[in-house]
Amino acid sequence: MYIYHISDIHFNEENVEGIKKLQKIIENINSQPTKPDVVVITGDLVWKCHKEFYASCFKELNKLQAPYLVIGGNHDASADLQAAIKQFYPEHPIFENIGKLNYVCDKFPIRFIGLDTYKAEVGGGELSLESQKWLEQALEDNSEGKPTVILIHQYTLPTGSGFFDRHAAPWYKEFNQIIAKHNETVKLVLCGHLHNSLSSSIAGIPIVSGFSTNWGEELLNKNNPEPKRDFNRPLSYLIHSWNDKAFTTYVVELN
Repeated sequence: MYIYHISDIHFNEENVEGIKKLQKIIENINSQPTKPDVVVITGDLVWKCHKEFYASCFKELNKLQAPYLVIGGNHDASADLQAAIKQFYPEHPIFENIGKLNYVCDKFPIRFIGLDTYKAEVGGGELSLESQKWLEQALEDNSEGKPTVILIHQYTLPTGSGFFDRHAAPWYKEFNQIIAKHNETVKLVLCGHLHNSLSSSIAGIPIVSGFSTNWGEELLNKNNPEPKRDFNRPLSYLIHSWNDKAFTTYVVELN
C-alpha cells in the first residue's frame, strides 16, 4: 500500500505562488507511475482559519486522482472544516466525535485514525480528555489487530526548534502514552505543523512530519522565538510504503 503525504497548504487566494506550488505537487502525484492508494493531508488547509478559502482549496484537492483524507491543523477551525468537507468532499469519513473532526477510516488495508487538535489561537492545539478517551476506545476497537496509522497535526516530540518547542502542549505527553500502549497495532504516526520532514519514534512507532506545500521553516535553532520562513526551498512530499510488516518512507523532491 502507498500513502502519499502532503501538509500545511495554508491556502490563501491572495498567495498566487502558494496556489501554483500546490497545483504542481498535485500534478506530480497524479503523474507518478506508482499510484497512491490514498493521499493524506495533515492539517492547516487554509490560512488563519479563513473559511472562505476552503472552496478553492478543495477544488484543487479534488483534482487528486486518488481518495484522500484530511485532518485539521491550528489554522483550521473545527466546525468550519467539517462544514467544508461535507459540502466539497462528502466522500470523506463520517465524523465520530461531536464537535471534532475525529474519525476512523477502515476501508483500506491500513486503518486510519484522524484526530482534531484545533484550539483557537493556540499553535500547540489541544487533545481534550474527551478526545483522549475517544482515541483509546478507537484503538481498543480493533479485535483483528489491523495495522493502524494515526493522523495528527502537531509533532508530539521535541524538534530542536525554539519556536515549535516553545509552544509544545501538555497533551503531547498523554498522546504519546496512549500510542505507546498500542505499539503492536499502531505502525506509524503522521503529522505536519513543522513545514519540514522530521522523524523519530514513540515506543518504537515511527512519527513522521510532512513537508508544507507552501514554504519551509528553519529548524535546529533553539534560540529562535519566531518562525523563519523559507519560500525558496524545493517542493517535496512523502510516500509511505507498507510491506505488510513495516513502513518505508520516501522523499519526492520536485525540480
